[in-house]
Amino acid sequence: MIDLHMHTTYSDGTDTVKELLEKAEDLDLEVISITDHNTCKAYFEMEKFNVKEIYHGDIIVGCEFTTSFDNRLIEVLGYGFDYKNINKYLEEFYSDELVNKRTNILYNRLLDKIKELDLEFHLERVRDKKFKNEFFERGIYEELVKYESNKEKLKEDIWSSFSNFYRKGLTNPKSKLFINHAEFKPSIKEIVNLIHENGGIAFLAHPYQYKFTDTESFLDKLYNEVALDGVESYYTTFSKEQTSYLFDFAKKRNLLISGGSDYHGTRKENHNLGIGRGNLKISKDIISNYKIEKYY
Repeated sequence: MIDLHMHTTYSDGTDTVKELLEKAEDLDLEVISITDHNTCKAYFEMEKFNVKEIYHGDIIVGCEFTTSFDNRLIEVLGYGFDYKNINKYLEEFYSDELVNKRTNILYNRLLDKIKELDLEFHLERVRDKKFKNEFFERGIYEELVKYESNKEKLKEDIWSSFSNFYRKGLTNPKSKLFINHAEFKPSIKEIVNLIHENGGIAFLAHPYQYKFTDTESFLDKLYNEVALDGVESYYTTFSKEQTSYLFDFAKKRNLLISGGSDYHGTRKENHNLGIGRGNLKISKDIISNYKIEKYY
């Protein structure tokens, strides 16, 4: 059993690198990939200790890159690349100065949208971020969702969870709450080229997790325009029908498949390492055609 999608404290997970390796060992996972958001720092840390004393399986270098396509925010999973070169790019693109600047713009856009839509909202009641990499929008969502009147004023399917608020609202061009995160992310073509230039392979992450209303046609357009190597077909929240569709999509186009739990420790419920919601048991066979080098 393998898991190619997980996060540590270097992005928004709650486990350190060593804690994650210990858990992977306890679960007898044969192959893993740590795929923190927009950073490869976990692999630099692993240079400093003997990984095999903690985890005896194989590790594939990985990262989950936030990208844009057609003015939509999507993620790409890169595997088997030169993480030192890739991280140089990421540290420049996501420098503290640039991140703060972009975040302030998005923050003010969201406050303007709230005012424009006349939603009930009290800025002074918005809680502080619980951790450095937490989305600033989460505290705003928790304030907005307190008031039933907001659901009446904005009759969109965004109120049941923060995931819906973010995916179906803030990053959805069709929503009245759209604030265009994609403007501040690299294009998917840029990221895929970066991965390929550094010896890696690129997969579209969790296609159905974006909650698009046109996922299948979106996949077709993406395939026709971007040189992806594969698609993440096993994922914690996918139904059997969705997984089956992605298998067929990949097979017809000679694409690779990947899969993982998207484990974040305690920050995502039921995304359990290796097994997701109990629905994952991903075979090592899916990586047999990955033409990449393993980290260990």
